[in-house]
Amino acid sequence: MSQGARSELVRLFEVMARLRAPDGCPWDRAQTHASLLPYLLEETYEAIQAVEDGDPQELAEELGDLLVEVAMHTAIAAEQDGFDLEVVAARAADKMISRHPHVFGGTTVESEEQLLRNWEALKRTEKPERTSALDGVPLVLPALALAASVQRRASRAAIVAGPPLPGAAQLGQRLAQLQAHLEGTDDGDPDRAVGELLWVLVATARQLQVDPEGALRRVAGEWADSYRLGERRASFPDPGPPSE
Repeated sequence: MSQGARSELVRLFEVMARLRAPDGCPWDRAQTHASLLPYLLEETYEAIQAVEDGDPQELAEELGDLLVEVAMHTAIAAEQDGFDLEVVAARAADKMISRHPHVFGGTTVESEEQLLRNWEALKRTEKPERTSALDGVPLVLPALALAASVQRRASRAAIVAGPPLPGAAQLGQRLAQLQAHLEGTDDGDPDRAVGELLWVLVATARQLQVDPEGALRRVAGEWADSYRLGERRASFPDPGPPSE
């Protein structure tokens, strides 16, 4: 990291400390970890949008906004929770070093699969209080991302437990079940039928190495663009060729 980058990073956190000072900004002083959650979520999605738009300047701005959120939360923590930026940065750096013994230590890995197994084993060593491979998956994730995370964690687990993960072969079965609901020949729970179909679709996406959340977001965005184009054409119809 350049000296300029270090200086600007320090300046950002000093700005936040000033805003939280007794004579600082009333709005910033009133914020809590909980009250800032909507902004943290919004800034995260704006950064995702910048990545998907392929706009480096937009991404630089949105990553800066995320840094502001980190600075605000660490400033609040320094006042109320007994830890500060030094603790946050040290824990993050220590974790990355610990999780990469093939870079910072003498461990040798032969494949990406072995690397991922080592990663999961190191996590279990660091967090012995976790008794399940699924502990730590945030349940507040969007549903498709949650399903993908649960399936990914389960597939990497050293212990095989519970029902087997679904595969593409089950797609036809789930689609037929949903069709029966649409035709009124299945009196079961349609919510369950839709959920099970989505669960299998997520597993199929994983087999294809596709992020289901990103794939659906991309298709929804393309459809929205087409819809807006239709609205514009309806509002400003083509006048046709000029009369002679």
